[in-house]
Amino acid sequence: MQVLVQELGSGGRLGSTSRLARARLRFQPVVEWLLVASLAVLFIEHSFVPAWRVLNTDFPNYYLAASLHRRGIALDRIYEWTWFQRQNDHLGVHDGLVSFAPNPPICALPILPLTSLSPLAAKRVWLIVNLGFMALALSALRRATEVRWRRLILISLLCVVPLHTNFLYGQYYALILLLICVAYYAFHLERPFTAGALLGVAAMLKIFPGLFLILFLWKRNWLSAAGMILGAAVLAAASVSVLGLEVHRVFLSEVVPQIPRGDWLGPYYYLERSSFTTLWSHLFLFEPELNPSPLLDSPRLYALIQAATVVIVVLGFLLSIGKSNTRRAIALDWAALVPLSLLLSSQSGIYHPSVLIFTAIVGFDALMQSNSKVKAVLFLALYLMACAPLPGVLLRLLPILRLAATSALYVLLLIAASTGSELHFGRRWLASGLVLGIIFTVLNLRSVRGRTEDFSRRLPSPPNGYRAADPVPIADGLALTLMQRKGYGAVFLQDGDFRDLQLPGDVLSVAGAETSPLLYAELTGSQSFIVRLPVERFGLAPDTLSEGQEPSLSPNGKWLAFIREEKGRNAVWLSTTDSKYAPQMVVPSIYNPIDATVTSEGDVITAAGNVSDPRLFLLKRGTRELAALAGFPHPARYPSISPDGKRLAFSRRDQGSWHLVVRELLTGFEQQLTHATCNAISPSWESARTLLYATDCGRGVGLSAIARVVVPR
Repeated sequence: MQVLVQELGSGGRLGSTSRLARARLRFQPVVEWLLVASLAVLFIEHSFVPAWRVLNTDFPNYYLAASLHRRGIALDRIYEWTWFQRQNDHLGVHDGLVSFAPNPPICALPILPLTSLSPLAAKRVWLIVNLGFMALALSALRRATEVRWRRLILISLLCVVPLHTNFLYGQYYALILLLICVAYYAFHLERPFTAGALLGVAAMLKIFPGLFLILFLWKRNWLSAAGMILGAAVLAAASVSVLGLEVHRVFLSEVVPQIPRGDWLGPYYYLERSSFTTLWSHLFLFEPELNPSPLLDSPRLYALIQAATVVIVVLGFLLSIGKSNTRRAIALDWAALVPLSLLLSSQSGIYHPSVLIFTAIVGFDALMQSNSKVKAVLFLALYLMACAPLPGVLLRLLPILRLAATSALYVLLLIAASTGSELHFGRRWLASGLVLGIIFTVLNLRSVRGRTEDFSRRLPSPPNGYRAADPVPIADGLALTLMQRKGYGAVFLQDGDFRDLQLPGDVLSVAGAETSPLLYAELTGSQSFIVRLPVERFGLAPDTLSEGQEPSLSPNGKWLAFIREEKGRNAVWLSTTDSKYAPQMVVPSIYNPIDATVTSEGDVITAAGNVSDPRLFLLKRGTRELAALAGFPHPARYPSISPDGKRLAFSRRDQGSWHLVVRELLTGFEQQLTHATCNAISPSWESARTLLYATDCGRGVGLSAIARVVVPR
């Protein structure tokens, strides 16, 4: 570590130094270059080469979305787990799970030029481009700081775990780092508008750079703020122009409202990542399977502590940075804002701290230029603790070590930024903190409102599964789909015992009825087929019925409706289960049907239209007339007809969450069965008074469990 903290710019003035000091300075570059070479070999061997050879997450997610657009398939359903997986299987992009949420649609744009290549070839080009991003980022910092090239490279390579994972997964953080570094260089050249515009572009790709707007507004740097807003607006307009308006409507109406929940892809796990949201969820929010033993089960305490954390972190930043615009102050302000954005993030991946490379270089340079060598040593030590590989035993004993290191690094920068200035924490600051604390507490309470309402309704979850969904009754049991480590399967639950159906390919949806001993399933590979399995023959090869997906069986087991997709457009098809006649199309693709249910008489109810605002329609089998169901508020999806045909269960979206609703078709009387700020979808009638449905309350968004609810009379 001492090698890195020698004062920069000594210029050979060694006349007054000791012989030992002269020898140390003579060999210092050699030692540093040896460290660079060692870390470079480590990076190539353990990150770049494996990334070059293997197409693993997350690059296939971006490539698949871009590839769908290139083929003319609308992206308005990319945030649906099974739809996105189906497209992956059809195109053969990735042998494993894929998911696009919660990325903004614009993340598909940079990959569009690569979609003419095979997925692995495209990733290889992306890896080379990312090396270019890193080189340009360091080149910008070389011009904006006094740090020499060998130290720029050395500090970058010390970000071992995040940087390695970013390349291994084919993530975007080298590009985000480049945009931040070039923005800083532009600001250094007194081009604030350009700096803001670059950060606006970064904020559109990954939301957290948007926090730079706080800095610009606080410093009254109106040109940078205007540039940031305009840069984001221009890129948003380009994304809408290229990818279409509808996918952006879905993102704003369904994805963005879920972000405050803070539980994307693991609300209680991964404490080693730098996220206070995960820490407080782990300590104060109960979930029967994922977090059965919190320190204290108290959603109110969670809301209060989470709000206090945000207020302390943000006000500490504003209080420390002051109004100074000296070069040192600007460096420390920008360096502190990056860890601030990580600490405030509602989710934090293992690759997110790659952007700390900017903080490490700029912060180290500012501390060294201020002759704060002790702080510089401590600063780099904290940076290493946040980014370097740590023994597994240490992480098990202290799982929040990286979070603590990032927090301490942030505090150290604030202390350095406030040195030499008077801190005035008066009544205005206290009042502002209290007001902000109340606002954030109220918002947090809303995000956890009613999260436990279906915990008592939960059915046991199958082992080794991430997402249980699409529950349907079948003679003496129920079936469901299950997202597992390597794909989707189907599971049969009977008397508390689970039985894996062992079907080839991904099973993305199933259909059944209480009166029928038959299970219908969607088996997906390069195409999707509807297959049939008798209960007594589970384990044998299924019968293939027709090309199609998302089957629905009538309550009497006589009618089978399903979706058939061609070039991204859906149509509803109908057949009888006891007939050898070919299925007939009953709802054409011009209506864009999304989900369907079929009555015992063969009438079809479908959710159709724009994905951002689907509506329910009824097709009479006898007359083939299709009409909107009058009086049904929308957006509405996932219809399911009751066994007696008198009631319809469906999900309706309200303020970004899908709620379970039952409506009497004759009288229009409605009952909303769920109210929490989470999603209850895919209802299925287990009996005349009992509904099965999938719920993600208290879990990762979309990573649902199965619940059962009795419908009031």
